[in-house]
Amino acid sequence: MPTSDLVVLPLAANAPTPLPLTFYAYNAKPVFQAIRHADAFSTLYIELQFPAGCLSSLNGTPLSVTDSLLVTVEPRPDGYGFTLSPSGLVFTLGSTPSVTFSFGRYADPSVADTIASFADRQAYLAALDVWQEVTLGRWRIARGSSPAGVDEIGAAIDAPGEFVLAAAR
Repeated sequence: MPTSDLVVLPLAANAPTPLPLTFYAYNAKPVFQAIRHADAFSTLYIELQFPAGCLSSLNGTPLSVTDSLLVTVEPRPDGYGFTLSPSGLVFTLGSTPSVTFSFGRYADPSVADTIASFADRQAYLAALDVWQEVTLGRWRIARGSSPAGVDEIGAAIDAPGEFVLAAAR
């Protein structure tokens, strides 16, 4: 699906911008990381889970069970989404990382008010999925994208790159 056919969930005007996060993912143990809004409640933006053994290779070089890798997550400044790097990272089939977006406090569903395909804001929120960019300007729904709780949507991360929380027009 082309980018123009997606309606990315915007951040509310009063939303504190989530900060980038850099951390080590280890093949020997699971890693859980969260990016939070810089507010008084440290409101969750996304939660990432890297299971043990998920790192397969980097730029064609195999990674062993004892290897670790520096991972960077850069949130989108204008809406719910992020970039995961390094780009040459390959995950182990069947043991990929996952992400959960939490959008209850700072989402701005008013974007649905101007799009005829959504009956109302609730219909827009119900249509949200996690999308992954597969080639420049082309997107697919991330594997396993589904509600993960109240105002939360999760999905698998099959490869590094761009991810957004959006609905198809």
